[in-house]
Amino acid sequence: MKLVTFMAKACHYAQSHIDDADAWPTDRHEREDYLQCVSMQMACFFAQNTPLGDEGVEWEIVLEELAAHPMKSVKKWEQILGGIARKLGGWKQ
Repeated sequence: MKLVTFMAKACHYAQSHIDDADAWPTDRHEREDYLQCVSMQMACFFAQNTPLGDEGVEWEIVLEELAAHPMKSVKKWEQILGGIARKLGGWKQ
């Protein structure tokens, strides 16, 4: 499995866990609180696996996208994460 696919699945699964409006808060700020760890995880993967990431990646790099409704598919997450990686010099080989 490619790293970007693993990362995309992690984001998708985190969103799916809190996407039920009847079970979880719909307040964006509260949703962000629940998703901080996932965003930090993505920042660490970008820091370790992109040429410009070693200069530092903000921990909230995907937090806004994670907290937004509706939940995104794995394919959509691959597109989002791929775009971020391109801004950080692409994926290391």
